[in-house]
Amino acid sequence: MTTRRQAIQAATAAAAMQALTRGAAAQAFPSRPMRLIVPFAPGGSTDIIGRFLAREAGQKLGQSIVVENRPGAGAMIGLNELVQARPDGYTIGMTNSGMVFQPLYGHARHNYATDLQAIAQVGEIPFVLAVKSDAPWRTLPELVDWARAHPGDLMYGITGYGNTSHIGPEKLRLLANLQMEAVNYPGGGPLITALLGGHIKAISNNPVDLRTYIRDGSVRVLCAFAEKRLEDPALRDIPTAREYGYDIVVTLWQGVGAPRGMPDEVIRRLDTAFGELLQSPSAQASVREYGLQPAYLDAAPFQRKWVEDQARQLRTITETGIIDVVRRQTR
Repeated sequence: MTTRRQAIQAATAAAAMQALTRGAAAQAFPSRPMRLIVPFAPGGSTDIIGRFLAREAGQKLGQSIVVENRPGAGAMIGLNELVQARPDGYTIGMTNSGMVFQPLYGHARHNYATDLQAIAQVGEIPFVLAVKSDAPWRTLPELVDWARAHPGDLMYGITGYGNTSHIGPEKLRLLANLQMEAVNYPGGGPLITALLGGHIKAISNNPVDLRTYIRDGSVRVLCAFAEKRLEDPALRDIPTAREYGYDIVVTLWQGVGAPRGMPDEVIRRLDTAFGELLQSPSAQASVREYGLQPAYLDAAPFQRKWVEDQARQLRTITETGIIDVVRRQTR
């Protein structure tokens, strides 16, 4: 009996010591340089924002944050590395709205919305539906009326079957009972070139990529797939799809995530550092420069957003048939 009691006491003491050790390590966090995985190539918007965050958050945390680009497989190479990293806070990574889609199509090894730990949302930007400025439609209802009168003639451009650019127009097709077809392009540049060349009649794209064309009058934006109008002075006159009676919200968000299983104290330390940074006026001005509307969320609501966004997108890609289109494309 004495031996058993001693064994229990020893085990209890060991567990307490481990807890104290973890607590002490968390309180000292970070005590060495960190790394930020960017699951895209250098030079893109996610990389630019990631480098800004690494520099500024590193100062808040008192340690350098080294950016490591891990592009490939639609961001899944970098995201997989992030999921599998040691959950001690020393490896964090950039996340965006695209990560909720791959698991839905069966492309991903992990469900990133539940297998990663959210840290902070940086900002977001809604997608827009745009046409060439000399197109005969000045409003979304005019385009819808034309599409109804010319079933199958409306060809619109996207940057990937099943991605964020595909969602808004397909939801519009469903709600307005239209017949129109998506044409895929390998990026925003070719997409805009195709529109300006008259090869397609409309595009779904990030409005930041279109700012120059909006200002020079070569592109007209018919609507934003947004909850409310954009803050950018150059874009704030764009009506939302909701204003025309179509409940379509499609946003590109960017944020920071980490491996699951980190100590609560480490999550709070990161949460506090990114919160102090992203709620400062200077950081928000930088986020606007990088093409996003500042929209800070801390760890808990950002985590909920991942899960809720994925559930909403699953409904959308199922009811619009996008999920079948993607599966046919990838057979």
